[in-house]
Amino acid sequence: MIDSLLLYFQFFTRIPIPVPIDEPEEKMRSGVRFFSLFGLLLGLLELLIYYVLHQMLNPGIAWIMVLFFDVLLTGGFHLDALSDMADGLFSSRKPERMLEIMKDSRVGSNGVLAIVFYYLFMIFTFYTLLPQLAVLQRVAVVLLLNVVGKNGISVLFYHMNYAGKNPEGVGTTFLNVKPVDIGICQLFTLSMLLLFFGRAGAGCFAIHLVSVLGYRQLVMNKIGGFNGDTLGACSPIAQVVFLLSLLGLRGWL
Repeated sequence: MIDSLLLYFQFFTRIPIPVPIDEPEEKMRSGVRFFSLFGLLLGLLELLIYYVLHQMLNPGIAWIMVLFFDVLLTGGFHLDALSDMADGLFSSRKPERMLEIMKDSRVGSNGVLAIVFYYLFMIFTFYTLLPQLAVLQRVAVVLLLNVVGKNGISVLFYHMNYAGKNPEGVGTTFLNVKPVDIGICQLFTLSMLLLFFGRAGAGCFAIHLVSVLGYRQLVMNKIGGFNGDTLGACSPIAQVVFLLSLLGLRGWL
């Protein structure tokens, strides 16, 4: 477990951890059962920022600063994937050309719009939820945001096809993930949502799974499989769905 978590911190964050790990690809693959736990550890770091700024300023500004800190912490890793995915999948081109567009370092209009709408949804949904959430539940939103995001990605690993010509692409690391590891990841996420949000958490989890499976089908229809960008983009999508689900189910809180 420790090796897998260290590898995830090395790969998905900018935190310098100069610890060599043997068989990194195998341990990243087998460690998918801890993928949501890794998200929880990221959430604890962001919760510290939220707590301090919540005391100094107010919950809304603290939330915006958490989103900013997340970019500093991860280098905007998944947001870059979201931008590339949007540019490629919504380019109305053939699958081969879509994959080429995703590899292009330049950002197109679809990529910009995806990032803009991500932040609009994240900021205004949280602001709308604030009067409905108890203090503990606000804390839980910050804590579980990356849990839900990483959980969404793990769902895509189930019998995953790789869409790309690069045999050493990021997505190939997560080929042939064991279904039991994906299942453990799901149970961890569901238990966290139930703990903090009760039946609303169960509803959020159900909506989350449906949305991820819908995204999976969209990608499969477009390019027949997944690469690093289409995998990574699932995290911010899942986060937006999580907040919108909480808003829709606020009567259950």
